[in-house]
Amino acid sequence: MSTPILPAWPPSLSDEARDYLSHQATDYALSHGIVYRPLPTPPSAAPPTSSTIHAPFSLFPSPFPRTLFDKAQSIQPAYDLLYAQVSSNHTFLQRVIGDSVVQVDSFQKQLWDIYVTVKDDLVQPLSLGLFRSDYLLHDAQSESKAADEMGSRSGQLELKQVEFNTISASFGALCTKVNGLHRHLSSTTNYLGVGKDLDKLENLPENKAQDVLVGGLAAAHAAYLNQQGYEAPAAKNVYVLFVVQEGERNAFDQRPLEHALQGKGIRVVRQSFAEIASRMTLKPDDAKRTLLLNHPVLGLIEVSTVYFRAGYGPSDYTSESEWNTRKQLERSLAIKCPSIAVQLAGAKKVQQVLAEPDQLESLLSNLGADASTAQKLRETFTDLYPLDESPLGKKGYELATTAPQNYVLKPQREGGGNNVYRHDIPPFLAQIESCSPSSLAYNVSKKQAYILMSLIKPPAGLGNYLVKSATATTPGTPVLAKDTVSELGVYGAVLFQNTETDTPVEIKHHQSGGYLLRTKGRDSDEGGVAVGFSVIDSPFLI
Repeated sequence: MSTPILPAWPPSLSDEARDYLSHQATDYALSHGIVYRPLPTPPSAAPPTSSTIHAPFSLFPSPFPRTLFDKAQSIQPAYDLLYAQVSSNHTFLQRVIGDSVVQVDSFQKQLWDIYVTVKDDLVQPLSLGLFRSDYLLHDAQSESKAADEMGSRSGQLELKQVEFNTISASFGALCTKVNGLHRHLSSTTNYLGVGKDLDKLENLPENKAQDVLVGGLAAAHAAYLNQQGYEAPAAKNVYVLFVVQEGERNAFDQRPLEHALQGKGIRVVRQSFAEIASRMTLKPDDAKRTLLLNHPVLGLIEVSTVYFRAGYGPSDYTSESEWNTRKQLERSLAIKCPSIAVQLAGAKKVQQVLAEPDQLESLLSNLGADASTAQKLRETFTDLYPLDESPLGKKGYELATTAPQNYVLKPQREGGGNNVYRHDIPPFLAQIESCSPSSLAYNVSKKQAYILMSLIKPPAGLGNYLVKSATATTPGTPVLAKDTVSELGVYGAVLFQNTETDTPVEIKHHQSGGYLLRTKGRDSDEGGVAVGFSVIDSPFLI
């Protein structure tokens, strides 16, 4: 696909102009809730609950090809339905997760064990997926170059998928507000005339990410009320449960969803795993397994939907209590977002297997999709390899050890900070192999916990001013990052009914749209905002 030449970025600013725009932007951020809780102050281990700092954001929106932005939006519905179908296909999950990954990944095994235990005894047929598919721009002209010889702003740019998130797809609220920040600067300052077409709002697409997420949660709540035949006033005591981490700094990405639901007459309660464990009530004589919480302030409340903003990584399960709580939630009548099956579908191994010949096409055909849909999705795939004893796995291992500069090693994890890059790959694999020198089978299995993915090579020559809050050691002034990389995420919400393996899922609600753009310096391989690598951005369509 021919793409336009991206402009040199960011536009040149005097120090006075930079500081003026930064002051306007920071005040907008603080007054519109683009905020975090501050880091804990020793000796306290918890962040302060009575103060905030602004979340990191870019001063300018970042250039992005309009055609590729539109493509990401147009294929999101197909991705949503694909992963809903994967989660309902037990045969596929058994082969991809149950027969391989769980043998070498204890976290995935815990999830799998719950899935197997409860799958034939579920009382709630509906599942809600709030998804986000993440992409990077790939400079096709740099395909054969080493990682340090990235391409230019011109050329054949392509859209390549980084990952597909099926649990706790965050920043839907904050990215909506940062888009508002950039549109505000455009409307009120014209960005001081320093950038061509920055004053045209049609180049700063309005972000509906929060609406997509809230719409999915509201649809699940309404479906539950309809199942139970509830009407006012009984429905007033039915809540959506947000499962959150203790000491959550990113609460203000979650609270706007809660407030938007409350604007629709839907009440929300936030609880940690520990709080749920001590307050959850499932009556022995209730065959429906209605999920009740005995809240110390709200009293006995019923839960329609369980929305997980925690539970995506091992650190959320510090004891058997959290795992037992997750299992009880899964068995309950409440609609889960996500269910265990949907969370398993988001494993990196699934992404790798879908890239194998005919796998994607087979699943899409069950949904009635034509060959062109599969082709559009395949165009976003990178080269993906297992690390097993299959021919493809042996090729992957050879590439990982002989040409590591072109690859990244990924485990079955969410949350950022878990990947192994480039020349760190061979010694990492050697360490795995040395764990059990007497057992070749063990060595092979350990490697199966990872997939190998070809590195996406974003165009060079793009920068931005990154605005982060002041700390004890750094000022809060914008920092010019001269070489940045931007990752685009597109959201989708699908409420569906599980079906038999070879039949299409039954869709009850489906909406996609909105976006998250995260920008970081190229010298940082990881891309998470919450873990400090990136800032929240929005696209300037070219």
